[in-house]
Order: sequence, then structure tokens, then C-alpha cells
Amino acid sequence: MKRFISKEWVMCIAICTMTLSATGQSKAISLDVAIGIARENYAGLERDRLMIEQYNKLANSGIPQQPTQLYFSSEEFGSNGQSGVHALNVFQNFYLPKVSDTQRKYFEQEANVAEKQLRLTDWELKRQVAQAFYQLQYAQEAVALVAENVSLYDDFLEITTTQMETGETGRLPQMAARSKLGQAQLEQEHANEAYQIAMTLFNQWLQSDSVYVTEGSLALSTLLLVDSLQSDNPHLQIIQAQKDLALSKIEIQKAQLLPQINSGLKLQNAFGNFPLFGFQIGVNVPLFKKGYEGRIEATEIEVLAQDAALRTEQHQLQRTISELQNRIEHQRHILEYLQQDLTPLVDEQSTVNLEAYREGEIGYLEYLDSLEQVVQIKQQVLEALYKFHVLKVELEYRVGR
Repeated sequence: MKRFISKEWVMCIAICTMTLSATGQSKAISLDVAIGIARENYAGLERDRLMIEQYNKLANSGIPQQPTQLYFSSEEFGSNGQSGVHALNVFQNFYLPKVSDTQRKYFEQEANVAEKQLRLTDWELKRQVAQAFYQLQYAQEAVALVAENVSLYDDFLEITTTQMETGETGRLPQMAARSKLGQAQLEQEHANEAYQIAMTLFNQWLQSDSVYVTEGSLALSTLLLVDSLQSDNPHLQIIQAQKDLALSKIEIQKAQLLPQINSGLKLQNAFGNFPLFGFQIGVNVPLFKKGYEGRIEATEIEVLAQDAALRTEQHQLQRTISELQNRIEHQRHILEYLQQDLTPLVDEQSTVNLEAYREGEIGYLEYLDSLEQVVQIKQQVLEALYKFHVLKVELEYRVGR
């Protein structure tokens, strides 16, 4: 008689595949811990922090002064040996204090934009890690589910084999059982492969030397209550910061219309008399302002464009959030129906039908049809739980909480 793998061995193989497939022993971690590890290793966050530091240094460094002019000049002397005026000249132009203050505020606003980008980058990282976490959790439970299915079909094969050997039935039930068991084992191979891929992607986001898996299981969690968009939403904050930056740019353009103070000092030798001193002081003013005014108008248009972008993003986010809330609520209703009504029924049906077939109360086709329903319902529950968490992650990302 041909031997078949028992239910206990199938479950043991499935557990070993999940826990020992990676090199070394994997460590199970929660979502919060996974996000913390990813934050420590993600280069994008370090990039944004360096940008903030750069703009803060520029804001504190002040506006660079124009180069100081140093030169030597001579005048009023002839070829007959007449000595004229020789001078050592020092000239310097100075910005008004308002120009330096405007430049400082502009760089401070650049730093503010970088801070908002840092928060958005962190939020996007959290979203990606959460998606990878639930994908791995789904794959892990899918492996356990197909192992359970293999066990169910293996039990059926044992019964049909015994019945065929004792002459109670022909070969058809046993052949059908072998076919279904083979299909289930093939699905198990696919599930194991999907688990390996999901675990690889999850650990790539963590960028750690250790190998991690997810702890816990997919389950319904508390929904995020959203009344309206909050002012601390990272998507809206960065657009608002870019609008404020454009406003600061207008002040920079206007500062270029302010006069510059020019000053000079001379140390002279005039016809043998030394030392003599001279000086000059004046202002540099832009006489042709059309180009400056055109730049100011262009920047004012940029402010209007950023304001329109902010309103557009607000409306789009509100629509997306409303859609996600409706889809989550629909998914919750599906889960409640599957878990509260169908799952207990199919669990009982699975046990009752196996005994009924063993006792000859139902035929093998009827039992296989019932078994297919059991497998399908359990798969639907798992998929519904996964979709619920994926939608919840997306809603939290859009809301910014």
C-alpha cells in the first residue's frame, strides 16, 4: 500500500518553511518596532535632515558683502619730473540692514520647507513599511491556510484509500482525492514562494543585518475617525511652506530695488606732501526698474499658483479620504458577515461532512463540493482582512496621522 503524508507532518513542514526559510533565525517584531528600525536606516531621512542643517547655516551666515576694492592710482604728473598725486584707494559697497534681514528670512523659510519635506518623507516611509508588514503577515497566514487545506485533502485521501482497499468504493473517489491533494500541494508551493518574496521586500525596507518577520496576525482594528483635514497634514503643510517661500522670494526681489551705500577712503601723497586723506560716500540705485518689477510680478503669480495648488490638494484629499472611508466600512461589513455567520458554519460543516462521508451518508462529489466551499470561505476571510489593513494604511497616510 502506498503511504501518504499525515496531517501532522504537513503542518510541521509548513511551520518549518515559514520560520526557517531565511538564513539564520528570524525575529518576530511588531509594526511600530519595524517602523523604528526603518527610520534608523533610511537614507532619505538623513538627506532631509542635512538639507535643514544646510539652510539653517545659510540663514545664520548673513548676506555676503561685495568684495572690497583695493587699488593704487596716480595723476597730475608730467615727463619733466613733475610729481603729482599718488593714492592708495579702498572702496566698499554696503547693503542696508533690511536686505540682510530679508535674506535671512528667506533661508529660514527654505529650512521650513525642508522640515516639512522631512515629515512627509517619514510619513511615506511609514506607509511603505506598513504595507510591506501586512503583506508579509498575509503571506504568512496564507501559508498556514494552504497547509490546513493540504491536511483536509490528505484526510480525505486516507479515507478513500482505505475504502478502496476494503472494497467499499471504486477508484474514482481515491483518484479525485489524489488530484485535489496535488492541487493543494501546488498551491502550497506558490504560497511558500509568495511568503519568501514578501519577507525579502519587508526586510529590504528595514535595511538591517538581521532578518525579521511579523508578529501577531491579521485582525480587525480600530478605525481612524476623520472629521476634516487637519492643519498638520504633511501633504498640505509642504504646499503651504512652498507658498510662504514664494512670499519670501517677493521680499528678496523687492530688496534688490533698495539703494546700496558705497564708500571709499584714500591715503594720498600730493606733490610731496604726505600723508593726505580723501574719502567719498554715495548710493547705488537701480535706475532701470522694469526688469526687477517683472521678476516681482512673476513671483506674485507663483504665490497665486501655490495657493491654487493648496486648495486643489485639499479638495482631492477630501475626496480620496471619503472614498477610502466608504471602502473600509464596506470591507468591515464583509468581514463581520464572513467571521460571524459563514466561518462558524463552514467549520462545523467541514467536520460534519467528513464524518458523513466516512459513514456513507453523502457521496465523494458532494463532500468535495462542501470542502471547496470551506476552503473558499477561509480564503475570502483572509483576503478581506488584508484588504482592510491595506485600506487603513492608505487612509492614515492621506489623513496624516
